[in-house]
Amino acid sequence: MYRAGLAAILSQLVREGKLKVVESLGVDSPKTKLLAVKLKSMGFGKVMIIADSVDENLWLSSRNLPNVYVVEPHQADPWSLVKFGNVLITKAAIKQFEEMV
Repeated sequence: MYRAGLAAILSQLVREGKLKVVESLGVDSPKTKLLAVKLKSMGFGKVMIIADSVDENLWLSSRNLPNVYVVEPHQADPWSLVKFGNVLITKAAIKQFEEMV
């Protein structure tokens, strides 16, 4: 039931155009401003980022942004997907989701 809920929410986000897929997402150094500028250029204000692996630079640069939530696929939950509305996911994370669901 949990997996079906995740799949249904992700499908709805795709239909609404609130889910964007990127090849990879990373920042060169642990600077909050770098990530903020990158997300703003993509058109995101409040966003949940699902990355196949969260490296230290991505984690450190996102922790001071109140409207950004960074997780790995196994940490994603239905409540957060609905709360944030916009989701940015890497291609490798999609493959991990497919294995889970």
